[in-house]
Amino acid sequence: MKKNIIKSLILFLSVCTVIACNHEQTTDNGRDYIYFSERSYDLEVLDSEEWFNIEVTATRKSDHDRLIGVEIVDSRSNAIEGYHYTLESSTLKIKAGELNCSARIKGIPENIELSDSLGIALRLVIDEQNEWNAYGVDANVHLHKCCPINLDAFTGYCKLTSTWIMQYMNGDARLVLTERDANDPNIIVVKDMFYDGYDIRLRFDTEARYNPAVEIEEQVLSSTGEAFGTIYGNGKLMVMQAQEYPSYYSPCESFMLQYVTMYVEEVGTVGTFVNIFEWISDDEAERIMREGF
Repeated sequence: MKKNIIKSLILFLSVCTVIACNHEQTTDNGRDYIYFSERSYDLEVLDSEEWFNIEVTATRKSDHDRLIGVEIVDSRSNAIEGYHYTLESSTLKIKAGELNCSARIKGIPENIELSDSLGIALRLVIDEQNEWNAYGVDANVHLHKCCPINLDAFTGYCKLTSTWIMQYMNGDARLVLTERDANDPNIIVVKDMFYDGYDIRLRFDTEARYNPAVEIEEQVLSSTGEAFGTIYGNGKLMVMQAQEYPSYYSPCESFMLQYVTMYVEEVGTVGTFVNIFEWISDDEAERIMREGF
C-alpha cells in the first residue's frame, strides 16, 4: 500500500493509447478474412464463475461451419493457463450463415494479486488465405483483479494524507470520520474534512469494477479567513473535481486517490491538490488519537 501511495503521488496521470479499427474505411476486397474483433481486451475478474468473450469475426458468411484454432503465445504471455485463467477451448466454430464466434476465458481471482500485471497473447490458427494484414491474427488480453463494491467499507475512521495539509495546515495527515449519506446511497460524507464545521460530500461510482471513479461536486471547503487568515472575495474557499486527472477508489483496499481544485470566486484558483484516503480500524484510530501519526 505504501509503495502504491508514493507512486500515486508521483504519477499524476497515466495515458493509455488504444488503437481503434474503423471497419467502414477498411475494405476487404471481397475476400473471406477472419480476425479478432479487437486487438486488446481488459478482463475485470471479480469471481471464478464469469466467462469473458473474446470475439472473432469473419468478413463473409459461409454455407458450412468453419473451425478455427486459437493458441496461447507463451513467449508473449506471463499469465499461466490453469493457474491465472482458463481458456474454455482451443477450437472455435463460426456456424454456417454467421459471421462471429468467441473464445471464452475466465479468470481465477484467488491466484491473481492486485499488483499483478498479467497478459495473455492469443493467436488465431487459420489458413494463410484467411489472414488479413490490416488486422493480423493476434490479440492481447489483460487480467485485472476486482472486488465486490461495498461502500460500508468506506465508512468509519480514515487517515487523510493531502498536499493541501502539507502546504496550508502545517502537517502531513489528518484523522477524519466518514459516514454514508442518509438520502443517497452512493455518497460518502467526510466529517470536518479539513476544517471543523465543513463536511464534504463525495459521490462514488458503484457500476465500474476496476478503479471505479469518485467525484466531488463544487462545495464550500472552508472560509478564506480560516484557511488563509484573511478574507478574499466572498470569503468562501471552494473545492471541486480536478478535471485534468482521474480520481478513483479501490474496493479491494479501502483506499481512495482524489485530485481536487481549490478556488475563490472572483479571485482565482488556489491550485490542484492530491488527497489520499486510507480507511483504518477503530483500534488504529484510537492509537493515532493517543500517539499521533
